[in-house]
Amino acid sequence: MSLPRDLSGYPLFMYFLSGYLSRSRNDDLNFPPGEPRIFALYEQLFQSALEALSLTKEDLRRKQGLNFDDRDAKNLEGGIAMLRVVNALALERFRNIVLLKPPKNAPGADIVCERNGQRVCLEVKAITKQSRGHRGCFLEDQLYKKIVDTLPHARKQLQATAKELHIPVKIFACVVNWFAQSICLTQGNYQRIVNKLERHQDCESLKGVEGVFFVTKMGQQHLFLNERGHRLLGQPSELSRSMLM
Repeated sequence: MSLPRDLSGYPLFMYFLSGYLSRSRNDDLNFPPGEPRIFALYEQLFQSALEALSLTKEDLRRKQGLNFDDRDAKNLEGGIAMLRVVNALALERFRNIVLLKPPKNAPGADIVCERNGQRVCLEVKAITKQSRGHRGCFLEDQLYKKIVDTLPHARKQLQATAKELHIPVKIFACVVNWFAQSICLTQGNYQRIVNKLERHQDCESLKGVEGVFFVTKMGQQHLFLNERGHRLLGQPSELSRSMLM
């Protein structure tokens, strides 16, 4: 990709991503040619995340998965997904948001935060641009099958952190970076996915999980809570933001 001649207006973008771009100039999936506003969007993402987490840029870069100099596109998407969930949580009135350090050789969730006086832990899964859906399936079913594949591991991560830190609410957060799904799927589609997960092959895939939080490539966010989640956290807000990444 070609960089603008003057990036002085994007200091956070340069701080976090200049090393990545100096070694990965052909990453057109994450930095598509002809999208000059991508630099401003990344700048906004980092700034909002720093504010939501109450961290300095140096402290944030030291967090697990947020030093992008390894040039791995999947790691980049995973780290950016984490920050997008942080910003989405702030918009949904969650506070005291903290990125967790994963325990050595043990499962653990990615984020803890609070809302309505209740502590919450979240496990974040990024559906990356490099991955593909099942052939022959509609867009909704492609995403559903992808989530089914990753939920067992995510539940273990959530349950481990909830038990260790005595956290009552567990949420699975899915960042959808697939373009077609982000453009075409509506809140009704995401609701049907959650409904199917609750009764997946007579197995309750969401057993012990109080919520599912979708954040799409286009910036829409959809938070679904079960009855217990509603009782503890209150009603999710209806939010839609445009942020192409």
